[in-house]
Amino acid sequence: MSEISNSNETPPLYELQVIRPKRRFEGIRTFWRQQRLGSFGALIIIFVVFGAVAAPILHTSDPREFGENILVGPSGENWFGTNRDGRDVWSRVLYGGRVSLKIGLATVLLTILGGTLIALIAGYLGGVFDFILSRMGDVLIAFPSILFALTLRASIGEDMPGLGSFLPADELLLVVAICVVFTPVIFRIMRGNVLEQRNTTYVEAARVIGAPEFRIMLRHILPNLIGLMIIVTSTTLPAAILTESGLSFLGVGVDIGTPSWGADLSGNARVYFSRAPWIAIFPGLALSVTVLAFNLLGDALRDALDPRLRGQR
Repeated sequence: MSEISNSNETPPLYELQVIRPKRRFEGIRTFWRQQRLGSFGALIIIFVVFGAVAAPILHTSDPREFGENILVGPSGENWFGTNRDGRDVWSRVLYGGRVSLKIGLATVLLTILGGTLIALIAGYLGGVFDFILSRMGDVLIAFPSILFALTLRASIGEDMPGLGSFLPADELLLVVAICVVFTPVIFRIMRGNVLEQRNTTYVEAARVIGAPEFRIMLRHILPNLIGLMIIVTSTTLPAAILTESGLSFLGVGVDIGTPSWGADLSGNARVYFSRAPWIAIFPGLALSVTVLAFNLLGDALRDALDPRLRGQR
């Protein structure tokens, strides 16, 4: 009897379970398969960031140091040639990437955080506060971005203290000017999404149970803005880099002599382009490829994170 009863017993639960091993980086694999252009852009960005971070190791000479070899073409000693001042173009491209990425990242961080916070409060509470901020944003957006940033950069002056070697005064001025230009755009994008989330069922349910307004904004609405914040970050960063390069090209960006892709495209690069085209080609190529890579990644992230676009491509 004991043998029969033992044979009819149900096997332990752990014997019926199928344990599937967790696949690491599954999301990255899916993104690579579905978004090939975006993945290609991400690889380019990785190389650009690596070059900027490793510039002190990869550079062949001090990018600010004057040299005796003037307007020398690309060679084994000077991979990208030299400019009118004898400075190594390869080293200036590397350090110019550091400046552009640093200003772009600082600008995007402050812009996304500030614009999202203001949009969250104004869009959810509404009323006069929302009306005033929306109209102010409309006025600021009406100005051409590069002209507005140029005016701000020139009007601020040189009295603002910097943040040490991490963000000198000239770079901090650029960050402030570009932030003022881009924050109204981020505010408008985020405010529209907050208005949609404000009338959803789960927000209404939170109000019914008596949840505080501050808790609703932080626990229910803000998490649903994360995907949009990632997308906006990937599209705002190349715009900030282009704006910084444009201001440096016009002579109101970084200080004279500081490596910058935009500054290296102006001045001597235009005068000596027919004789030494590498002075402008390599900084311009680095700027174009970097902006293109961020745009490809931004489009891919939009397709991957926006549920309305999934399955359309």
